[in-house]
Amino acid sequence: MATKVVITGANGQVGRAVTKRLLRSKADVTVIARRTWPECPAKTIVSLLDDPRAVRVIETADAVIHLAGTLLPKSSDTYYGSNVATAAAVASAARGSNVKRIIVLSTVNADETSENEYLRTKGEAERILRETRIPTVVIRSTHIIGPPQDPGPTAQALLSIDGEPVKILGNGLNIVAPVFREDVAEVLVRALENGRPGVYELCGPDRMTINELVMLLNRNPDVPMSHLPVRLAVFLSRVIPGLTPALVDFMIQGSVGNPAPLTREFGITLHALGPIWSSWVPFKDSAGPLLRARECLAELSEEP
Repeated sequence: MATKVVITGANGQVGRAVTKRLLRSKADVTVIARRTWPECPAKTIVSLLDDPRAVRVIETADAVIHLAGTLLPKSSDTYYGSNVATAAAVASAARGSNVKRIIVLSTVNADETSENEYLRTKGEAERILRETRIPTVVIRSTHIIGPPQDPGPTAQALLSIDGEPVKILGNGLNIVAPVFREDVAEVLVRALENGRPGVYELCGPDRMTINELVMLLNRNPDVPMSHLPVRLAVFLSRVIPGLTPALVDFMIQGSVGNPAPLTREFGITLHALGPIWSSWVPFKDSAGPLLRARECLAELSEEP
């Protein structure tokens, strides 16, 4: 295991899972984030990535796991600032330094030529880090779903609270292959020392529609759903903070990939979500999930 590891954007759901795994391996872990989480077990630098403190830490690291980025920019930020500028800051600090490996969590369909601003900026970020000529592993993930007790922002948005309909962009028939969060964390940790540099797709073993994913997460085939027509969603994205055109377009697309090269390269077995969520008992107290929903929305500002 790399001795000194820096994790950017570590306060998101994947970052927390990766940090805990690395600390169990006795690695020297430093996290860089705009904000930390309570009782963070690792050394933490709360700063922007181009801050001199962050630069010094990256320069002396053996490896960097780059998780910083967003699908939901805050009002004071942009897709470029969150996705491209953060990658550029890491690349600048790592180039000519002690860093021997860079691991990047990206998203399926990332493409510099995409008309979708989120996918385009994620593609740009990948290129910037690969151009450092430091061995770089890019993991392009589908929608990431945590366990029932800590579902993460995507799953939380698909859970019915107090019997209210789940709000879905579009008709919910787009095909997805959501991946379990702990599988994502496992791949990122393994990639620190194993596997050839390159771009890999990571998705779960099961394909389903968004509607079917909602039924799975709620353990209810009759869970109420409210489908927002795409044209209306696009119109609302121009006036509702947080609902960007790129987010609408991304959520109505398919989210699948070919994980075979990744599973062979890193020797990982991917887990289906059904057995993981089968023991979930719906919340009886609405205060808990509402509080968690706010936390999940905040997480979107730090990870893909």
